[in-house]
Amino acid sequence: MPGKMVVIFGASNVLWMVFTVSQAFKMEIFPEHRVIAQIGDVISLTCRTTGCEPPSFSWRTQIDSPLNGKVRNEGNNSTLTMDPVSFNNEHAYVCTATCGSKKLEKGIQVEIYSFPKDPEIHLSGPLELGKPVTVTCMVPDVYPFDRLEVNLMKDNKLLKNQEFLEPMERKSLDTKSLAVTFIPTNEDIGKALVCQAKLNIDEFDFEPKERETTKKLQVYISPKNTVISVSPSTKLQEGGSVTMTCSSEGFPAPQIFWSKKLDNGNVQLLSGNATLTLIAMRIEDSGIYVCEGVNQVGKDGKEVELIVQGLPNHSQFLQGTGSGDLKFPFFPRQKASRSSLWVQQGRPWQPKSSSG
Repeated sequence: MPGKMVVIFGASNVLWMVFTVSQAFKMEIFPEHRVIAQIGDVISLTCRTTGCEPPSFSWRTQIDSPLNGKVRNEGNNSTLTMDPVSFNNEHAYVCTATCGSKKLEKGIQVEIYSFPKDPEIHLSGPLELGKPVTVTCMVPDVYPFDRLEVNLMKDNKLLKNQEFLEPMERKSLDTKSLAVTFIPTNEDIGKALVCQAKLNIDEFDFEPKERETTKKLQVYISPKNTVISVSPSTKLQEGGSVTMTCSSEGFPAPQIFWSKKLDNGNVQLLSGNATLTLIAMRIEDSGIYVCEGVNQVGKDGKEVELIVQGLPNHSQFLQGTGSGDLKFPFFPRQKASRSSLWVQQGRPWQPKSSSG
């Protein structure tokens, strides 16, 4: 019997020890130690206890700044939620759990960052063949910018790399950029500009740490070699018609505009087509006609002069018989009557009849 009693006592002692260990007051915090969150996002820190029903919780920062979050206690859990995350949440937070006379504390460091958008590519103007252009790669609203690295490439060729290692004077969202000037060539047609931005915070796992923007190169060629063809001729009879056709080289293909120079120095727009046809021409339609090829990067023009002559008449000039004879042009718009007089040596003269 004594042996049995010893065995029973030993078993009871083991059960009591197991019960004591399972009821020990403990606390853990999630996430552990350090966490990173993007400005504008939502993050929650949770304290959890065992071995006490119910504990009391409190939260604070190590430098006693405002929490800038909301606390919710439920049973053995206490959650601090920051919504949205801001610069004011970049602190070391401490959770305190109290069970009777026992107090436990655990801390967690909250780091913040901002990398919300893809880079932007901006050009100083249209890409014109043979003319310098500046391309700028911008990374908006980034923090901390001293971890930022930017690469600007043309297809797979690196044009420029830049890191922004200057000291940060204050916490703020910054837009950082790099710029490159180059001269577009025929080889650039069809290629692409690529801007890569990296936020090198290797001690934390978050996505994305890299962002990229691609812009296809549209290389323009200013209009040139503008040519005008005229049919039937630049010299026309009154009442006749003429067709003028214009062409111009460039990329994208230039749009053709026809206009006429006016006597007052202004220009009258006539057409936006390559072919201009004028009918029933009058003398006042004589003048300088201008064709221009126009696209996004320039224009090129060519001029042609049209001369409209009056209709011929059976008697336009009186041919004198001597050095003293006077000759006057006569441009009747209708057939002249037989009473029309020409002046010869100061005396009225009437042309002879056809019968002689």
